[in-house]
Amino acid sequence: MRYRALDDLRVIDVTHFIAGPYATKLLADMGADVIKVEPPWGEGGRKLGPNRNGIESSGTPDRGGLFAFLNLNKRAITINLKHDRGRELITRMLDGADLLIENFAPGTLASFGLAPDELIAKFPKLSVISISNFGQDGPERDGALNDLVLFARGGWTFPVGERDRAPLTPPGSLAQYVGAVYGAIGALQAIAARDFGLNRGQHIDISLLEATVATMIYETVTFQYSGIVRGRAGKRFAVGPFMIVTLKCKDGFAGLHCVTDKQFEGLCDLMGRRELLTDPRFRTALDRYGSNDALLKIVEEFFVDRDRKWLYSEGQRRAIPLVPIPSVAEVLDWEQTRARNYFETIDDPVLGKIRLPGTPLRLTSHRTEQSRPAPRLGEHNQEIFEGQLGLKRAELDALKIAGTI
Repeated sequence: MRYRALDDLRVIDVTHFIAGPYATKLLADMGADVIKVEPPWGEGGRKLGPNRNGIESSGTPDRGGLFAFLNLNKRAITINLKHDRGRELITRMLDGADLLIENFAPGTLASFGLAPDELIAKFPKLSVISISNFGQDGPERDGALNDLVLFARGGWTFPVGERDRAPLTPPGSLAQYVGAVYGAIGALQAIAARDFGLNRGQHIDISLLEATVATMIYETVTFQYSGIVRGRAGKRFAVGPFMIVTLKCKDGFAGLHCVTDKQFEGLCDLMGRRELLTDPRFRTALDRYGSNDALLKIVEEFFVDRDRKWLYSEGQRRAIPLVPIPSVAEVLDWEQTRARNYFETIDDPVLGKIRLPGTPLRLTSHRTEQSRPAPRLGEHNQEIFEGQLGLKRAELDALKIAGTI
């Protein structure tokens, strides 16, 4: 799904893998003209899975499922930034652009002769958004990073897992997607500041590590107020009143959030155990917190013989946050997302028809359009180099032979 809200915005995208491409995808979904600039051999994300035969590599010379998602609605050209002529081409691309978004290691743009401050001085309306591991300065600015490092250094790994076992790393690349959202927000802030008073662009520095730590507010504030370090608690939430927990059901697992007195009353009604409301062990949230084990045993015995769908329906009727824990197959088939047409089927030129998440944003001011598939490597070279920069076909052929495009 694509809107046209940002269709007057031109973005030069020199990002790769996940955080940078997702930030620019968010802008492309809103209609920005995002021009993806890759080296002639393609950015590394093209080689990543998932694919139909496995998840380790794309299995195609052009893309896997991750690349197909992260680069919807973009145009693509190839430029070798290590070549003088390549740097000349991208400099010409930046003339008239609103944003340059990059996620190279700090200092890489400058090594190409494209230092952000110099670019902004040359093109005052341009803003440069830099997304990096630890930020553009500091003693660890050049440190290597992956999802394991992000979750560990960002504080997420320590509290995950069983109390008497080693910490667990959360799955996936959520921290990178969170950093990407900050990247898109930073880009829009730069445009707003430019157009509503600043009258010039700026360099915005986004640290993936800091974006990860920003999601740990409960833990950081709890520690500062009470000195309590939230430890591992397995299926239970470690700090706070009873109960936030995952529970085994007849056909899988469910999550239960029962903290307030009203929620506890609804839970007792659901279980047919209203006598627990007057049990001195459970009368208040503090009592329930102190009698966690005893109450958990009662709840577990009730849940284990019930279906998740029934529990969810009855929980909703009593305003209890109680939810089935679905597999990805169930997520894809949830009636709520189907009713809102959230998932979009893309006719990808390499992968065929694939079903991808749409945008969570809904604008009343603009109609949605069908998303464009992720571009092939260099798909728009002729369109942009000839149509926008005015190069001749012979020049393009020479640049290709030289490895510049």
